Amino acid sequence: MKDKIQSDSLSQLADPTYSRVREKLREDILSGYFISGERLKIAELVERYKVSQMPIREALQQLQGEGLLIIEPNKGAHVRKVDQQFLENIYEIRQLIEVYLTVKCIENLKEKDLKLLNQLQKGYETAASKKDYTGCLQFNKRFHSAIYELANNAEGLQILEKHWQLINTLRLTYGFGVERTNEVIEEHRAIISALENRNPVEVEAAAARHCVNAKADLLRQIGDKLK
Repeated sequence: MKDKIQSDSLSQLADPTYSRVREKLREDILSGYFISGERLKIAELVERYKVSQMPIREALQQLQGEGLLIIEPNKGAHVRKVDQQFLENIYEIRQLIEVYLTVKCIENLKEKDLKLLNQLQKGYETAASKKDYTGCLQFNKRFHSAIYELANNAEGLQILEKHWQLINTLRLTYGFGVERTNEVIEEHRAIISALENRNPVEVEAAAARHCVNAKADLLRQIGDKLK
C-alpha cells in the first residue's frame, strides 16, 4: 500500500455503498492520487476505502463506463490518462447532444417549464453570488436536466449523464475562471430568452456558445496539469 496521507473524509467513509466509493475513487483519480496507467488492486482499495470487495468492484465498473478506467480480463483495472484530448472528445460529443436536446425541447415547452427554468436560474445566481460552487454545479445540472428531459430522448440524456459527475468533480478540484460564473449566468439567460421566443436558430446558437465556453474555461483551469 502506498504511503500517502489518508484524508479525514476517507477515514470517515462510513456508508459502504458503491456510489460513495465511486465518488471517492473518482476524486482520487482526477486529483492525481492514482496516476495514469496505474493498476488498481482490489485489496489496496478495500483497505483505503474501508469497505468490502463488492462495492469496490461495482465502483470500478461504473468508472470504466465513465472512461476513467480500463478493465482487461485477467489483468484487472488501470487508470486511463485524462488529458486534453480526452476532455475535448467528451465536450465535442456533449455539445452535439446538448444542442440537439435543447432545440428539440421546444416541441414540448410550456409556460410552466419556462417558469421552472427561471427559478433554477435564480438559484444558480444566488449560489454564484455567495461563491457556493457546489450549489452552482447542482443548479446548473438541474437547469439543463429540466431542458433535456423535455426532449423525450432518454438515450441522449443517458450519454450526458455518463460524464456529468466527472466534469463536476473536475470543476470542484480545479475551480472556475474568475468571470466564469458570471458568464454562465448570461449564457443561461440567453438560452431562456431563445426558448421563450421558440426560435430554433437562436436556441442552437445560445446552447452551442454555452458548451464551447464551458470547455474552454475548464481546459484553462486545468492547464499544464493535463500535459
